[in-house]
Amino acid sequence: MPYLDEIDMTDLGQDNAAWVAAIKGGQVDLLDTGDNTGIDYYNGLKDDPNININGLTSSTVRVMRMRCDQDPWKDNNVRMALKLCQNRDKILTAAYFGQGALGGDYHVAPVHPEYFKLDPLPFDTAKAKELLATAGYADGIDVTLSVGSGWTDVVAYAQTLKEDAAAAGFRITIDSMPTSQYWDKWNVVNLGITPWASRPLGTMCLSLAYTADSTGKPVSWNESYWVDEEFSKLLTQANATLDVDARRAIMGQLEKIQQDRGSIGIAFWMDIWMPSRKNVQNFVVNPSLYLFLNEVWKA
Repeated sequence: MPYLDEIDMTDLGQDNAAWVAAIKGGQVDLLDTGDNTGIDYYNGLKDDPNININGLTSSTVRVMRMRCDQDPWKDNNVRMALKLCQNRDKILTAAYFGQGALGGDYHVAPVHPEYFKLDPLPFDTAKAKELLATAGYADGIDVTLSVGSGWTDVVAYAQTLKEDAAAAGFRITIDSMPTSQYWDKWNVVNLGITPWASRPLGTMCLSLAYTADSTGKPVSWNESYWVDEEFSKLLTQANATLDVDARRAIMGQLEKIQQDRGSIGIAFWMDIWMPSRKNVQNFVVNPSLYLFLNEVWKA
């Protein structure tokens, strides 16, 4: 086959609409969405007869994370209250047009080999209101939710959560900023929604974001500053377990700990796309959105 012997890369900036326009107009033949996932590609290109959407299910996710070393998130009652305010079906529909799978507030996706299925927490603002009262916020609480404005699905997630959490007593102010500015402070803000790329193993996600170093200090990507001794011991055991079925049993315990007393909310897992024009032949999307073009050609 006449495989590609030359590849020209074009920087299209951070405006997803410009990316869609570029491939529709033939300026580019393929969109490398590895660092720029989003629903805009699906909505903008799904009906174009000249475009292959090239989509698949992934462990790409938007993580609603709470700084557990800061008030009010030091109290698990408050963390659990906010998790219960996620109307997951509504969030998935509003943020991602239903193109994904529901999450359960643990950072292990259905596509991970060691995934253990746990039912998500229910949407229950009455129970959330009780938990806030138990934590000392009977009159409600004011919190600021930081988001990157370039991620339209993140903004929709935040807006839906804000509206539904009001019934429980959460008065959420959305602090929207350019995505580059969010990345400058992603592990600093008190409450935020952070994009996490797809990874092939659930143990990789948990080790990156929910552990401490040898001194007990949260590792650099532990943006929620959450460290749990039982969780850490089980994760060490899971990382040392090669048999997938045996590791899945441990993973069920890890997921339950995250769901019950962890630092994150995960409302949904994202489908991902790497669109190409139909003249691009033999292109296969990688689940982690790595770009492999060694066996691709143009008709």
